[in-house]
Amino acid sequence: MDPITHAASGAVAMLALPRRPATRWAVPLAALVAAFPDIDLAFVRGPLQFLQLHRGFTHALFYLPLLALLLALAARPLWKRDTPGRWPLPLVWLFFGGLILLHIWLDCITTYGTMIFLPFSAERVRLNGVFIIDLLLTLPLLAAAWLALRRATVRPARLALCWLVLYPCCAIGLNSHLAAAYRAELAGQGREIERLVVLPDAFSPVYWRALYEERQSNGLVVRADGLTALGRAHERGFPRPALRPELAASLREQSAICRDFLDFSLLPLTLPVPPGLRPADAVSAPDEQAAAAAQPQALRGYLEITDERFGSSLRFVRWIMRHRAGEGGSPFRLFVELGYAPDAVPRLLRERLYLPDSGRDSGWQPPRPPQPPQGLDWWLGLR
Repeated sequence: MDPITHAASGAVAMLALPRRPATRWAVPLAALVAAFPDIDLAFVRGPLQFLQLHRGFTHALFYLPLLALLLALAARPLWKRDTPGRWPLPLVWLFFGGLILLHIWLDCITTYGTMIFLPFSAERVRLNGVFIIDLLLTLPLLAAAWLALRRATVRPARLALCWLVLYPCCAIGLNSHLAAAYRAELAGQGREIERLVVLPDAFSPVYWRALYEERQSNGLVVRADGLTALGRAHERGFPRPALRPELAASLREQSAICRDFLDFSLLPLTLPVPPGLRPADAVSAPDEQAAAAAQPQALRGYLEITDERFGSSLRFVRWIMRHRAGEGGSPFRLFVELGYAPDAVPRLLRERLYLPDSGRDSGWQPPRPPQPPQGLDWWLGLR
């Protein structure tokens, strides 16, 4: 969820209370704490750490009490002795824990995936209820905060807190209905669907997207269809080759970047790597079959592995994405250079993790095999 929504949720939570410390810092501190878990971005040094840290340990339930305590100790205006109506420190701690829990909830209802079970599991929770920016969620919060401050009443803020739970739950329910209905519709057309997930599009709950794997005569493909809230397809996606399971398993074993990227992806698909994004010394053998027979791994191939999760079925939204992330529009792109040998699983020669939306790029580099995390890395989820 965007930082404005997080901060607004903290503000309305404080304004919903009939008694709060009589300090001008009360509402700003609540807004800051509600947005604070996204401080994990300050520790990111590269694209792999972005995948590992963002919505990681600062969003984990295990660390919530400690994080809330540290923030409560820093929020001295709420509990210092000379503040009228001051709260005791344990109450500030409890309230800040609730704000962090609210932040986690707002992140879990999106499609990105939040690792709330760290350090014991890196599983990402994604409830696919709302788009990453949802005006139907954010604007009522801002309006409620303004009314509560202007009229000195708690009612708008309390209604906004109810909206923070009611609206996403209704959206999640609609998602479940659309997924079941669209799967049944595709099956009724005689199509062989492997996996299907419905995601909110921009301007949800009016628009949604159905991502699914379909088995065709030439193999498994991934499609992304645009849906309305009534379950009708307003755009049919083009079939794109799905990442083969055996290749995915091989890449996971050979590379920590590939493992984390594939764990992050929903339905990974493959595309050719644009020439401008290939390594400067990219090899293209004139007689590839002869080269491969004479020297194993001499035949090289280049694949882009990406995820349709962050796309859109709306043209002007796709235009914005292309403007921000370049051609292809995806903010998360993995490029691999594979060496092929007869009757062998392709070997990963080089890889490049590119996050154009945030400007992070690993560059082409040899793969780093996954290693069991130790010490602090295990506690922070850096596998």
